Amino acid sequence: MELSLNKKYMIFELVKSFTKDDRPYIRVVLLDSQGEQYSGIMFDSNKLEFEPEKGDIVEINGSLQNYNGQLQIKINNMIKGSIDDLYDFLPKSKFDTKSMLNELKRIVYDNIDCDFVKKLMDEFFKDTKTIEQFSRHPAAKNVHHAYVGGLLEHTLSVVRLGVLLSDYYSEYIDKNILIAGAVFHDIGKVFELDIAKGFDYTDSGKLLGHLLLGIDLVKRYIDNIENFPANKANLILHLIASHHGYIEFGAIKKPKTYEALILHHIDDLDAKINNFTMLFDKEKVQSGWSSYDRLLERQIFKHKD
Repeated sequence: MELSLNKKYMIFELVKSFTKDDRPYIRVVLLDSQGEQYSGIMFDSNKLEFEPEKGDIVEINGSLQNYNGQLQIKINNMIKGSIDDLYDFLPKSKFDTKSMLNELKRIVYDNIDCDFVKKLMDEFFKDTKTIEQFSRHPAAKNVHHAYVGGLLEHTLSVVRLGVLLSDYYSEYIDKNILIAGAVFHDIGKVFELDIAKGFDYTDSGKLLGHLLLGIDLVKRYIDNIENFPANKANLILHLIASHHGYIEFGAIKKPKTYEALILHHIDDLDAKINNFTMLFDKEKVQSGWSSYDRLLERQIFKHKD
């Protein structure tokens, strides 16, 4: 049984191809205004009056059908809509971004006592353009915290964990360095990802990546601070360069300080916890097993007891 529909969506993923008899078709992943994802397919897509692209808002006329046990939208026609309400069609953090940003500021300034690091934080928080992007951006394209506000949510979580572990390992850790690294470790993602195209990568993101982009931004903040100690600058920048942990996972350097080692593991931990949460939420798992996840390379189990 098919249910007809006429509704607005955002194209989140798009693949253009041809059938065996050379008919053009498109496969899409669509987002509705509640952030729910739907797979869709349209044959004879050359009949459209525009060339669909990832990130487009479209009004779809079609039907909802069952295909191989999964719901799929069979698209009859698409009309290109406006981008004015783009944010209505992107998945969002369940937390208020203004509240998260205020909490981040509070934690940062409550836990640093180095005047130079305070000045570095001042440079960051007064950079209104970057802060606006930082508050809206996802933390990744699709791996973890892949929703509006995800970068801020992830950063706040990593900073909280950094405070806890710097207190626990106070004998070894410079809390000022670790907090600065936690704040800035993913800041380059404001330049690496483009929200307007459904969390796609920018040219600079593809060519340089968020580690180099983040180092460049923080270096500019540091250059604005007179007599900022070179050793502190190097230690903070090292945390950005090494937080992926391994060269094969994108790190520029392996972690070589206590702070860098801790940052790598808390960053990875928070990302993995969010991986689990996103999968359970996507599949609406209340208890029991998820399906096999390719990125996690396993099924995961949610228990109530």
